[in-house]
Amino acid sequence: ALLRRIVVNSSPRPVASSACQKAVTPPRRPSHPVITRPNTRAVSKRNVFRTAVVVRSMSSMSSTPLTGDACTAYDALTTRLRKLADLDAVEATLQWDELVMMPDGAAEARGRQKAALAELKHREATSVMHGDAIALAEAMKSGEGCAFRAANIRDARRDYDDAIKVPVELKAKEAALGAKGYSAWNKARDNDDFASFAPVLTELVELRKEFATVCAVDGQSVYDYQIDQFERGMTTKRLEEIFGSLREKLAPVIKDILAAGELTQHKVFTDKSLQAFPEHAQERFCRAIAVKMGFSFEFGRFDTSVHPFTGGSGPFDVRITTRYDADNFMDATMGLIHEVGHALYEQGLNRDQDGLPVQRALSMGIHESQSLFWERYVGQSLEFWEANLGLFHESFPVTKTENVTAEDVFRFVNKAKAGLIRVDADELTYSMHVVLRFELEKALFDGSLKVDDLPEAWNKKMHELLGVTPDSDKTGVLQDVHWSDGSFGYFPSYTLGAMYAVQFYETCRAEIGHTKFDESIKGGDFSVAKKWLNQKVHETGSVFVSADALCEAVTGTKLDPNVYVSFLETKYRRIYGLA
Repeated sequence: ALLRRIVVNSSPRPVASSACQKAVTPPRRPSHPVITRPNTRAVSKRNVFRTAVVVRSMSSMSSTPLTGDACTAYDALTTRLRKLADLDAVEATLQWDELVMMPDGAAEARGRQKAALAELKHREATSVMHGDAIALAEAMKSGEGCAFRAANIRDARRDYDDAIKVPVELKAKEAALGAKGYSAWNKARDNDDFASFAPVLTELVELRKEFATVCAVDGQSVYDYQIDQFERGMTTKRLEEIFGSLREKLAPVIKDILAAGELTQHKVFTDKSLQAFPEHAQERFCRAIAVKMGFSFEFGRFDTSVHPFTGGSGPFDVRITTRYDADNFMDATMGLIHEVGHALYEQGLNRDQDGLPVQRALSMGIHESQSLFWERYVGQSLEFWEANLGLFHESFPVTKTENVTAEDVFRFVNKAKAGLIRVDADELTYSMHVVLRFELEKALFDGSLKVDDLPEAWNKKMHELLGVTPDSDKTGVLQDVHWSDGSFGYFPSYTLGAMYAVQFYETCRAEIGHTKFDESIKGGDFSVAKKWLNQKVHETGSVFVSADALCEAVTGTKLDPNVYVSFLETKYRRIYGLA
């Protein structure tokens, strides 16, 4: 889903179609990705080592009109790019249908349809004529005078070069091994048997090394290439700086908070016999929240699915889903807020650049930052629940009868507890799950860790980082689907998204005014924050060469882990009475 807490708290059926598998497995470079909460999801990729468009600030994106041959060349290229985008949109619609509407019996036919579409897309994307159109736009200097045009040409070149680099045989091997990997992982997890998955996982690691050998640009390490598939411009060295800071500064904070004991919760959230949150009432509440946040139903849909996600084909067609559980009200509500955050990003992308590469999200981390901005820094705030307490009581009358306050809801949505499962982790401890996976992946690719030794290394790091140890591989090294198709380098984007989000949040409050921002949320006016994000983040799309570059343009500095640590420490020490 723009996967909830990006994803995967249960696996799809062993016979699930490729689209279903993509919904819980980070897909590579979808132009219009199916996104989920930190349980799963992917956006765009590639690297900053290639060329070129350097945008220093938001104010530098003025445009000089094109004329003559430069205009003709650019128009010819964008016509081709929009055709490719239309094919992506068809694929995105097929994926949404498969996950929401399609009958089970249509899976085989849908597979043939998607295969035919994939063949057509590949032929168009790798054609000599397409390459010539890119080369002509470059030769005519069609990108000069406009950051958006320059970014479109830059990304068209990147996508084309990547597409033609990979031998057909390697792509076929990837497809075959992906199917084999998923099946092996699914069986191994069910049987709690990592040893049966290890040989296939070893093949997947070697496959990704082969891709790096063919596709990585000068200066990229093997693991840098994996990371760059999801987080454009990010490197192992930069992640070591960021996650090293979390290990040093956040881990001790987590230890202190967890030692303080559990928060006392209102009985309406713990006594299932009260039946306070029927599913039909949750649906009405979630729909009302989506409207208040600014989700446009003119250009969007809201449905249910097994895994909550955000899909569609750009700002004119954005489709979100959630799911309901009468025993777990906050899963649906926070999942909905998360998905609407993704959807607002999609609906806010630059419409003047419709169908062009620059309209795509910059990276998985940036897409995740937009969902987490709303879920964690707005939706988990006291002001949000003060604004929506009336709607909460109206939707769930038992909560009014039982005198539930905004403070009660706030405490419930901000409880912290060390756990074994990443997708169930809370805001405070989640990043440690990602640090663990990053460190293990890095070791796999630099040769310091063998696949067979993963379970032991996993358990050791879990105890080191969170003080808990899995009692089985199923709750440890086998819990995530990502590695089963070779999606190494994906996990860091989850925590990077949370860190970008808090830096955007703090800058947003500072520029709008802390009191004005907080009062707008408390008053139920979310348009102030939405407008700021539209202007600062959404409309820029992928014009910047990396997420760090965007972050610096918006906040004045590249990603700074100290902002994230300081926010969490201040917030949770206050909630747990340790301030």
